[in-house]
Amino acid sequence: MNKIFYIAAFFLLFATGCSTKKYYEPEETQSFKQETVKLNAKIIDINNDGATLQDNTFVSKKGILENIKPTYKFLNYVNDTLLASNNDATIYIKNDVIDTILPFDKNIVSASISKNLLAFGAVDNSITLYDLDTKQVIFKEYLKSSAINNIKIANPIFLNSVVLYPTLDGKVIILDLTTKTIVKTINIDPQSDINNIIFLKDIGQSLVAATSKKLFTFINGRSNIKDVDIQGVIVHNDNIYVATLDGQIIQYDLSLNKLNAKKFRFAKIVALAYGSSLYALESQSYLLKITPDFKDVTIYDFSFDEEEKVVAIDDKIYFEDEYIELD
Repeated sequence: MNKIFYIAAFFLLFATGCSTKKYYEPEETQSFKQETVKLNAKIIDINNDGATLQDNTFVSKKGILENIKPTYKFLNYVNDTLLASNNDATIYIKNDVIDTILPFDKNIVSASISKNLLAFGAVDNSITLYDLDTKQVIFKEYLKSSAINNIKIANPIFLNSVVLYPTLDGKVIILDLTTKTIVKTINIDPQSDINNIIFLKDIGQSLVAATSKKLFTFINGRSNIKDVDIQGVIVHNDNIYVATLDGQIIQYDLSLNKLNAKKFRFAKIVALAYGSSLYALESQSYLLKITPDFKDVTIYDFSFDEEEKVVAIDDKIYFEDEYIELD
C-alpha cells in the first residue's frame, strides 16, 4: 500500500510540476495584417549572419543567394563574397573573381574575408589567417577547447590593420595584420560553460560583443561589461537592444548605460529586428512592436511555431519557409 501511495504521489508531483510552466499571455493583441513572403524551401541551419535552406540556397544580408554546392552551409556574406563550409573541413569561397573550395584540418565554424586574406575559426577553437594568393597559412593559434557552444557563433571582423577573432571560449583575439601577432586578448566571459562569442560588431570606432551571459563594449579606449542572460542582441543607430531570458527587452547606449526597458512576463523572445521600430518575435506566436522611445507597445498575433528555425537580419525576420520585411 505504501509503495502504491509513493508512486501515486510521484506522478501527482510530476504532473503538477509540468502544469506550472508559464507562458506569455498578453491582455490585448491585434491582427498582423502585413503579408509574409514565401521562400522556396525551409530553413535547416542558422547562424547570426544568415541561414541555409533545404534547397541549398542561402539567406544573407544581400537576400537569397544561389548555391551550387550541396552539403555546404552558410557562414558569411562579406565584401561581396559568399563563404560556406561543410562537415569535411572545407570552405567554399565565391565572388566575381574567386570560385574555389579549400580543404583544412578541422571543420570551420566562422569566417570572413578581406582582399586576399581569409580569417576563420574552427571547431577545435583554433583561429587561422590564410593568404589566398600564396595559398599558405600565415597565422594559426590554438585556444582552449570548448565542448558546448551556442549555435549563434559570430564571424571574424577585418578592421583597418587588424582582424578580430571571436572565440569559442569567451574571448576576442585581435591580430595585427602587419606583424601577424596577437596584440590584444579581450576576456569577455571565461567562466561560463557555454561562453562562445555570439555577437560581434564594429560601429565606427566602437566594438560590441556578447556571449550568452555577458554584454561588452569598447568605446573611446574604455571597456564596459554587463552581466546579462542574453536571448538575443542587435545594434541599431548606436543603441544596443538585448532580449533577456526573463522576458525583458533592454535598450543600452554604447557605454552600456540602460536607456529603456520593458518586461514581458514569461516571454521568450526568439528574434529581434529593427524597421522603423523595434520588433521582437515571441515563441507563443506573438510579434511585439516597440516604438523608438519605448513608450508604446503593440502586440500582434503572429502565426509561428516555436520549433521553427528563425533568423533576423536587419529589418527582416526569416522563419521556417517564409519571411517578413518590417516597416
